[in-house]
Amino acid sequence: MAQEDDSLTVALVHALDEVTRRVEEITTGEGLSLDQWLVLHRVAVAGDQAMRDLVAGTRLNDSTLTRVVDRLAALGLVFREADPTDRRRVRVAISARGRTVHERLAPAVVDAERRLLDDPQATALLSVVARLSGDRTGA
Repeated sequence: MAQEDDSLTVALVHALDEVTRRVEEITTGEGLSLDQWLVLHRVAVAGDQAMRDLVAGTRLNDSTLTRVVDRLAALGLVFREADPTDRRRVRVAISARGRTVHERLAPAVVDAERRLLDDPQATALLSVVARLSGDRTGA
């Protein structure tokens, strides 16, 4: 008989896999991965961002973020510009094309997130995550 895996890490990885699958069902039509969507969404919602702020806001590491921004720039969705107060810093801003793509995809992503929260399997997985994280914090 298989024993239940009570690893918080495993539960979180499964949850992330499901979120990734559902979001990328929407974003791949534009050639975007989940990481690329996270950066595009962050810049669309929060405005232009310094690279270090994008690292903090997306939880992507520096090298991954650089590759993601390179790809978004190649697609014409964002552009880089020198920070006007410190020309050594680079800021990332959304382009008009990026704004259009974001406005088209964002409602579908929000709907996918809502459906995920309504999905009994996803709800069960999130319950496991909540239980395990509570177990770890002494709750």
